Amino acid sequence: MSSEPSEKDKLAAEIAARNVPTSDVNVLKERLKRDPRFNPPAPSLWKRVALLITIVALFYIALKMRIGLLQQPEPPVVHAQRYSKEYKFRPAASPIVTERLKDGRVRVRGAHPVAQ
Repeated sequence: MSSEPSEKDKLAAEIAARNVPTSDVNVLKERLKRDPRFNPPAPSLWKRVALLITIVALFYIALKMRIGLLQQPEPPVVHAQRYSKEYKFRPAASPIVTERLKDGRVRVRGAHPVAQ
């Protein structure tokens, strides 16, 4: 007879050791290291790189949007062409010139639009 335990005995001893409650921190840490549920494999390299690229891209987009909101665009000034190309010296029927002032108001010069 051999003094070495069989595979069944080893398996039974491991199951018994796993189920025995203990308060020893070292034993609990060792059990935690052996449990595959709490030690998932690391993600592949391309997934980590893709995640970093995505985070950098989102950060860049957020900064661009933030800067775009902070900068007020120049208010466009709309000018009516007073003279058409066909009739150089004849003014347009009723030109309307609108411009946006510095304080945000709109100044309308010329004939006023008809209210509908």
